[in-house]
Amino acid sequence: MPHASHAAAQTWKLVGEHTAAPLRAIVGDIVRQHKAEMAAAFYGFMLDDPSARPFLSVTTVEARLKPGLQRWMEVLFCTTTEEELAAALAMQRHVGEVHARAQIPVGLVAKGLRLLKQHINAHLVATSLAREELVHAVLYVDMLVDVAFAEMSSAFIQFSERSVRTDEAFRMFAAGRDLALEREKQSVAILEWEARFYRILAAGSMIDEMPTLQESEFGLWLHHKAPLLFDDSRELPLINECVERVDESLFPQLAHGLDRDPHSAPNRDLARAVLTQIEEIKFLLRAMFDRLVDLEVGRDVLTQLFNRRFLPSVLKRELSLSRRNGRSFCVLMLDIDHFKRVNDAHGHDAGDRVLQHVANQIMNLVRGSDFVFRYGGEEFIAVLASVGLEQAAVIAEKLRAQIENQEIPLARGQSVRVTTSIGIAMDDGHPDYQRLIERADKALYAAKQGGRNRIVTG
Repeated sequence: MPHASHAAAQTWKLVGEHTAAPLRAIVGDIVRQHKAEMAAAFYGFMLDDPSARPFLSVTTVEARLKPGLQRWMEVLFCTTTEEELAAALAMQRHVGEVHARAQIPVGLVAKGLRLLKQHINAHLVATSLAREELVHAVLYVDMLVDVAFAEMSSAFIQFSERSVRTDEAFRMFAAGRDLALEREKQSVAILEWEARFYRILAAGSMIDEMPTLQESEFGLWLHHKAPLLFDDSRELPLINECVERVDESLFPQLAHGLDRDPHSAPNRDLARAVLTQIEEIKFLLRAMFDRLVDLEVGRDVLTQLFNRRFLPSVLKRELSLSRRNGRSFCVLMLDIDHFKRVNDAHGHDAGDRVLQHVANQIMNLVRGSDFVFRYGGEEFIAVLASVGLEQAAVIAEKLRAQIENQEIPLARGQSVRVTTSIGIAMDDGHPDYQRLIERADKALYAAKQGGRNRIVTG
C-alpha cells in the first residue's frame, strides 16, 4: 500500500506537530460514543438524496452499511500510531474501488463526509475545550476526513479509468471486431508507409513530401485504438518510442538538414536508420499481437469462452438492468473436482481436453442471453440473466449431472470421467459486483468442503 503509507507518513507528521495526543483522544471518544447516531444521520441524508437511491436500499443500509460506516469512523479517528493510520487509509483506497465498481458518484460521498465533519465538530463545540484547543481539534477532524477522502478519490479515479478502457475494449469485441483481421490491416498499413518511403528514396524526392508515421493510417491506429487492446503490453511503449524516433529525430534531419542531396552518404545512413526502425516496429507489432493472451480479444484460447477480463463489464450491465427492470440474475461458479489428478494421470493434453469438454457442456446448456467465462485454471463462471435462485439451481443441477454422466474421450482410445462442484449466488441488490463473485466463490468452497460433486447456494 505505497500510496496509503506515504499519505499516512505525511499526515502523521502534521498530526504530531499540530494536535496533541489528549485532543486526539477526545475526538476518538466522541466518535466511539456517537458513531451510531452519526451513521444514522449520514445514511438518512443519503436515502433522502434522489441521486443516491439507485445504489441504496433500507435493508442494505441497516444490515451492512451502517455498521460498516461505524467501523470506518472508529478505525480512522481512533488511530494511535502511523501504522494504524496507514491501514486506515489503505481501507479508504479499498472503499474507493468498491464505490467505482458500484458507480457511486464521488460527489455524493463528499456531501456525506461534510455532514460527518459537521456532526463531530458540533460535539466538539459542546465540550469544555478552550478556544485554541477547540480550533486544533476541529482542524484535526477536517484533516483526517480530507486525507481519507483524497485517498478514496484517487483509488476511485484509477479504477474508473481502467474500467473505462476495459469497457471500450469489450464494446469493440461485442461489435464483432476480428483481431486476426486487425493484425493484417495494421501490418499492411505499416508496409504501405514503408513502400511509399522506398518510392520517395528511389525517385530522389525530398522527404518532406511524405506524411510522418504519426500521421499515417498506422500511426492513427496506434494512438487511438491500440491502447484499448494492448493497455498493459510491454511492446506498445517500445513501438511508440520507434515512431517518435523516426518522426522527431530522423525525419527532421532528412527533411531540414543542411545536406539537401537525398543520395548523399549522410542521408543514405539516415534512410537506413528509418528502415531499421520500421523493421523494429514490424517485429514488435507481431510480438504484441502474439503476446495477447486471448487471440480473439476477450476469448480464452483453449475453450473459446469469454475470459475474466470482461466479467466486470458484463456484471455492471446486469446490475444496471436488474435495477431498471427489477429482475434478478445469478452467478454460477463451477470447479472441476480433482482436476490435478487428470493432469497427473493422463498428461496436460488430456487436461486441456477435459477443460474443452466442460466448457462445451456449459455452453450447450445455458441460454443465448447468458454469459460464460473461463475464470482461471479449472474454474468457470456463468452469468445467468433474468433468473431466480431456484431456476439457477435447476440449471446447475442439470449441468452437474450431465458432466458426471459423460465419458470424455482422450488419446489412444482412453477416456475419463469428471465431476464438478458448483456455487450459486443471486443478485441481492448490492451495487458492488465483486461481492456477488465472492458469495458465489464461498458457495463453491462450501460445495467442495461438503464432499464435491454437489451444488451449494450462497
